[in-house]
Parts: sequence; structure tokens; C-alpha cells
Amino acid sequence: MLSTPNMIGWMEAAGFEALLPFCEGDEVSVGTAINIVHRAPTGMGTTVKCEAVLESLQGRFFIFRVSAHNGSEVVGHGTIGRAIVSKGKFAEKYKSSTPAKEA
Repeated sequence: MLSTPNMIGWMEAAGFEALLPFCEGDEVSVGTAINIVHRAPTGMGTTVKCEAVLESLQGRFFIFRVSAHNGSEVVGHGTIGRAIVSKGKFAEKYKSSTPAKEA
């Protein structure tokens, strides 16, 4: 069966792929929000298509309407949020927010 976490991962990947052409230099997109409903079971070996359609944009923050289809019905739907960030700045922010480990 298709698990909810895997379905959400595929939806996130659809949003990530949609933003790749807009990332420059060391930029990448990261997830910021998820609101998903898993509506129908999907068995092993079934092809599932995930789609992300841009719903709104505010600066570097994007909201996508996402859906997953198994060919005969909607498996899941909802929205995901993503933001374009600098990998370097993101890594520095992460380092400064993570407690140092003792040796």
C-alpha cells in the first residue's frame, strides 16, 4: 500500500521539481508547510502521478495545490508551501541554531 508519508514525499518532490528552473547559483527550495488529505488506498505496483500547480506567490514563498492520482481516482490532495533559499545561508542558520556537541 502507498503510505501517507510516501505520498507526501512525492507531492513535495513535484513542488521541488516545479521550482528548479527558478533557482539560481546556490539556491534550492525547501518545504515550509503541508496540508494534505489521503483519500484512497493504492496497492503495490500501481502507478501514481503527483502534480503541483502554483496557487500563490509572495516573494520567495510559494504555495502549490497538489494532487496524487492512481489513474482511476484521486488518492490525495491538498497544499504544500515551499521557499527558495540560499544553501549557504540556510546551512549557516542551521549551524547557529544547533547546539554544539561536546567532545
